Amino acid sequence: MKADANNSSANYQDLRAVVSGDENGLRLDQGLALLLNLSRRRSRRAIDEGGVYLNQKRCRTAGRTIFTGDKLRVVLLEKEKLTPFTPGQIVWQRPPLYLIHKRSNQYAQEALHRSRGTLPYELAQHLALAPKISADLRPVHRLDRGTSGLMLFSSSPKQLQDLQSLWHCCTFKTYLAVVEPAPAWNSQTITLAISSERDQRGRYHVSEHGRACKSEAEVLERKGNRALIKLIPHTGRTHQLRIHLAALGCPILGDIRYGGKVHARLMLHAQSLEIIRPALGQDIQWQAEPEEDWQW
Repeated sequence: MKADANNSSANYQDLRAVVSGDENGLRLDQGLALLLNLSRRRSRRAIDEGGVYLNQKRCRTAGRTIFTGDKLRVVLLEKEKLTPFTPGQIVWQRPPLYLIHKRSNQYAQEALHRSRGTLPYELAQHLALAPKISADLRPVHRLDRGTSGLMLFSSSPKQLQDLQSLWHCCTFKTYLAVVEPAPAWNSQTITLAISSERDQRGRYHVSEHGRACKSEAEVLERKGNRALIKLIPHTGRTHQLRIHLAALGCPILGDIRYGGKVHARLMLHAQSLEIIRPALGQDIQWQAEPEEDWQW
């Protein structure tokens, strides 16, 4: 038997083991309990959530038989609080396309430690999609877990590919952000390039050798040392708006990763989405205002 753990935080665990002859023929949940010092109950919950991998493939069958040499991996994130999905989050649907008003603290896609509880899983369950269609349900674009707002999903691999190929030229998005401290400027065009590699804390950085980026920012309202800002991203780099505002000395409230002050949520919201032809058969625009947790 061989096992190891790589803990990146107090609540995150990445546990691995190789099945020996002593565990040959056991159920998966039994083997996990023995090899990784987990209770049977916690093992079954990890399997159900989607955080268990057998020979590098996610396995959600607690009774699956394991054999000598099988490689097991369990990814856990304890004390995680998710915002539940509700049917009222569906803004528009024209199968295979579904537009969702994502809430802060919802996963836009599967995470290593879970598939259950993510928006693709919960949306597929609500719509009672067939297993093959459910497996193909994917976000067309990304929103960070803490970000709320409009997000499009597709259950057609071909349409997903077509939309993504036209996304840069056929979509227009606006965001709202609350920053602290408030900037001295009222409007700003930000063209700071961003590195393509993350650091050990999962952050990207402004870099003269990075990828070209462009964001527009306009102050809409000020309250004390905070400001509500309208943002228009002209490129789609990961964490682009968060990095750009932090680099200007006004990080987003709640964005601890990029120097923002602690808050009840990340104060970033995807307010509007417009898609024009030929990405869709018609030009269409949607808008979604922040929910009640948008307090600043």
